[in-house]
Amino acid sequence: MTEYPFAPALAASGVAGRVSAVVVHYRGIDDLTACVTALTRSDWPDLEIVVVDNGSSDGVPSELPVRRVVLPSNVGFAAGANAGMQATTGAWILLINPDAEAAPDCVRALVEADVDAATARVVLRDDPDRLDNCGHDLYPDGLNWCRGRGETASGRYEESEDVLLFSGAAVLLRRSALARVGLFDPSYWAYGEDADLSLRLAARGLRCRYVRDAEVTHAVGGSFGKLSMRKVFLVERNRARVAVTHLPAGWLAASPLWTLARHAVMARGAANGDGLAASWSPAQRALLPVVVAAAHAASAWDLPGGLRRRLARGGRLDRRRLAAARAPLASLASRPAGA
Repeated sequence: MTEYPFAPALAASGVAGRVSAVVVHYRGIDDLTACVTALTRSDWPDLEIVVVDNGSSDGVPSELPVRRVVLPSNVGFAAGANAGMQATTGAWILLINPDAEAAPDCVRALVEADVDAATARVVLRDDPDRLDNCGHDLYPDGLNWCRGRGETASGRYEESEDVLLFSGAAVLLRRSALARVGLFDPSYWAYGEDADLSLRLAARGLRCRYVRDAEVTHAVGGSFGKLSMRKVFLVERNRARVAVTHLPAGWLAASPLWTLARHAVMARGAANGDGLAASWSPAQRALLPVVVAAAHAASAWDLPGGLRRRLARGGRLDRRRLAAARAPLASLASRPAGA
């Protein structure tokens, strides 16, 4: 059992050969139905589907062939996913977003990778010729950054390879690995919890791999919206906790400078109307500095908690794996609008 006090434990035993898919539902019946329907078409012979009704207003349709975990209110993605994982029986756990659809052979490809965490090749549902993510890299201030988002899918990330961070949009996790490190830290609520868990796995020497042949389409932003100010707040606040909890001392000391550089790139894009900042409307761009400042204030308040997590996390990150996953500032500057 895990001794990490900030994340709930998971029993290590599960049914051999069984994959338990966990879908956390908050809103969007059509998306949920499409997600579950795609899972039922999987060619994996023993697939259990668990849907967590995370305080949704529309419920889970009775005709869907799933096990239901009903929560009385929206407890956030991290806690909702934990409730679903604790209800599973399989030796493998597939986390998939409700606005994502897995190809029929996706689960098989992930299982056959035979690693502790296998992250899928995810393309944008509205533009399947472009990538959503192929796992995540890590910017030097603790921000997890989707590998390939917005890039043309053809000819990119065509080989499976080990990565540092998985994407919570579609990942297969070995149950015994989760029993060692614990589940998601529920206080993240949403965003960054996958980076935190990825780094806890890596610190224990456990392996994460991007699997090219495991394909998923993803709408992105089904619960919060792509450009929600609440999402901006949570991403920025949780990014700081990831940094304090996991980054080596040298990276952590330099992280404020990297954050300033990142904000400068975003501000320049907003002023020029290009890059990622161009995704927001002029009114939203005016609000962004206020939201980011509030997130930094929340991060400062959270600093003692981050330090306690740092002391409790256990294990040690391999510097070579961390360096290989480092996202450059140029990747932030070059991300296209709308991605």
